[in-house]
Amino acid sequence: MTTLTGQITVHGSHPATTATVELHNSSGDVVDQVMVNGEGRYTYHLAAGTWTLNIWDAHGHRGKAEVSLQDGEDRTVDVDLEEPEGGH
Repeated sequence: MTTLTGQITVHGSHPATTATVELHNSSGDVVDQVMVNGEGRYTYHLAAGTWTLNIWDAHGHRGKAEVSLQDGEDRTVDVDLEEPEGGH
């Protein structure tokens, strides 16, 4: 089992407190969704393999990350969300 944690931010330093982190397996299937906590942090306990995170918040910001985990590995993946198309 591995642990994947991280912080989701907007503009590099502001926690994205309304963000949702959606987990996809290597086949692209949605496995789970979690809301970040008040500091923009999330945690998943996963099997080894390749996982993709799709992240968005209530303001239309988006982000994505892919991570390959080895058995027993703990990894931190922080993502800074991007402005929506035609953003402010």
